[in-house]
Amino acid sequence: MISIICANHLSKTFTAYGREVHAVRDVSFAVEPGELFGLFGSNGAGKSTLVRLLSTLLAPTSGAATVNSFDIVRDDLRVRGSIGLVASDERSFYGRLTCRQNLSFYAALQNVPRPRVRKRVDGALDLFGLLPKADAPFQSLSTGQKQRLNMARALVHDPPILFLDEPTKSMDVQTADFVKALIKGELVARQRKTIVFISHELYEMDNFCDRVAILAEGQLRAIGTPEELSARLPRRAIYRIEVEGDADRIASRWKSVPKIEAVTEVSRGMALTAFDVTLADETSGVWLDVLKEVGACGGRVEEYRRVDDGSLRDIIKHFTDLGRG
Repeated sequence: MISIICANHLSKTFTAYGREVHAVRDVSFAVEPGELFGLFGSNGAGKSTLVRLLSTLLAPTSGAATVNSFDIVRDDLRVRGSIGLVASDERSFYGRLTCRQNLSFYAALQNVPRPRVRKRVDGALDLFGLLPKADAPFQSLSTGQKQRLNMARALVHDPPILFLDEPTKSMDVQTADFVKALIKGELVARQRKTIVFISHELYEMDNFCDRVAILAEGQLRAIGTPEELSARLPRRAIYRIEVEGDADRIASRWKSVPKIEAVTEVSRGMALTAFDVTLADETSGVWLDVLKEVGACGGRVEEYRRVDDGSLRDIIKHFTDLGRG
């Protein structure tokens, strides 16, 4: 299978106030056709710059990339015809024009044949629940409706690839869930489009993307399925333990055990105190030391359970922290 997006040692450097800013540093990755690919990073990680490079809005300082087999520098117009872009800072609609007029204008810019424009426009509006607003001026829409129209515009020329940069920004939770279900169920599963979904919110990607790339300080820190990335995490574990007895003494004894990374008090009652105990390596036998120290203090373990789950939050925190001194 030929990758539909391929970045090779892609870099972008800006000069600001007399110093160089490395927004994207030597990034290489590939996205397969029909994949729902997540690009995660905190604000300033380089996500939007990377998307602007791949969508030809910026020229790379070094490296190369192809999108739909077209070079982003030599074949920029063909790349643009192959993609739909939803930017998080979109302000380019015409306020007094209706939704249908706005989309018709952009369909013409994308060379959609005139006899097909009305069908394409109405289909895109209907997909995002905006057909009842087709003849309403853009400026009358709510913020969430404007963002949905932004996504409809990205689809009006039926591109095989969509770059969605914070697509659910300003949407309420119910609308955001509707849009995400539409992306996964309709655009990816049925229409087989390739989606690059960019976000700095963890909940946006958990149990959603096929693969996730983690960007931090302009560098690609990790890439893979959530399961693959989870397997690369240190084999630490966090247990919620409720103990009866001298809680302060028990906590002090735990903190002296080498393989216990952290002890955090969660709650304290008349009889029981709950702690979160982080084990550096749960396979090392340290769990026996946890129980032994409680007994040594004359205490008793009332209840315990595992509270970390190898979630995307744990994965991203681990790989984002790599390289930090």
